[in-house]
Amino acid sequence: MIQVKYFGLIAEAANCNSENVAEENKTLSQILSDLTSRHQLGDYNFQVAVNKKIVSNLSDHVLSDGDEIAFLPPFSGG
Repeated sequence: MIQVKYFGLIAEAANCNSENVAEENKTLSQILSDLTSRHQLGDYNFQVAVNKKIVSNLSDHVLSDGDEIAFLPPFSGG
């Protein structure tokens, strides 16, 4: 299983803070496409972290059992 975590507006749009998906051995871009469609996240800006590291090249990253994906909305500080 792969654990998916949602934060901020992304969590509100997905209507949950986390979920588990059985999608091992797929690329990150394939899984993100499925999740983005399922939760209608296409209008949102976000970064993606895998195992707590920001990933920039989504198509090259293959996920394994036990990985964690996080949808991170833009952050602002103050």
